[in-house]
Amino acid sequence: MNRLHSAFFGLGLLLAASAVQAQDNGVKADIPFDFVVGNQMLPAGEYTVVNQGAVNQAILIRSDEGKTAILSLTQPCSSLNPSAKTKLVFHTMAGRYFLYQIWTQGNSSGRQLPKSKAEVELAKNTDTTGEFVLAARLTR
Repeated sequence: MNRLHSAFFGLGLLLAASAVQAQDNGVKADIPFDFVVGNQMLPAGEYTVVNQGAVNQAILIRSDEGKTAILSLTQPCSSLNPSAKTKLVFHTMAGRYFLYQIWTQGNSSGRQLPKSKAEVELAKNTDTTGEFVLAARLTR
């Protein structure tokens, strides 16, 4: 009985370690401009984006220098074809950048952030909106 208990305990530790390791996988990008996530402006710099939650319903965006971190809820998004590269997609309006989507190479599903109040207001008052795609890389 003790062996069975020890085996289950060891298996539980192994699964827990795997889950923690899986959460460390993320997307890394050097973002050369200030950008908005939710209602917070983040400065330009190197960032890592990591899925959070049991079904990856949130993302953690943290600067590599450790000065900035923000947690944001996301929604799934999809494409008919798998993404050709790992990338971050930004909406651009009035010289401001808003993080919009995160895609990883080879996947036809990504994560999409809700629009911030500032993005909604700018969209009402401007005719020129754009999209900026920034190449990123997977971390392990």
